Amino acid sequence: MLLKKFLLASGAFLLVGAAHVSTAVSAPDCPPPRHYQGACIQVIVWAKNPDSGTCCQYSTPCAAPAGWTTYTSAEACATG
Repeated sequence: MLLKKFLLASGAFLLVGAAHVSTAVSAPDCPPPRHYQGACIQVIVWAKNPDSGTCCQYSTPCAAPAGWTTYTSAEACATG
């Protein structure tokens, strides 16, 4: 029973996290993820638009727009 509750809570957390990622990337100032070929580390990054200063979240550094600086946290992006 405890394991079932843990799995349900974990699943809910993942759904909320996935919704957050798709919302952040689809913001008006955020371009869609860049298509790339080959292997790339799967770690969430924030990329800063050099023109507007807007920070956008991407699932991998390779998906961030070319020429945008990437950061490991939203806070670092906002202050960087």
